[in-house]
Amino acid sequence: MDILCTRCGEPWDASLLDLTKDERNVFLAGAGCPCCSHLPDNEVYNRAPESSCIQSELAAVLGDDIDGLAATMEDFGLI
Repeated sequence: MDILCTRCGEPWDASLLDLTKDERNVFLAGAGCPCCSHLPDNEVYNRAPESSCIQSELAAVLGDDIDGLAATMEDFGLI
């Protein structure tokens, strides 16, 4: 199951996100993934802005439950 980078929209396998709680929160808050975090804002194009916005809101509700977030995104066809 995937979750999206909220900055560029790149899907990432939730099981690969071996991040600390703080790193995960930064990722979900829109700071970027390894694909886009080194680029300036004007060079990043989000391929799925609506899905990224929805994921950000779901992440705030679900907190640390990354698997739940990925499952919810997949259930609603947002990935």
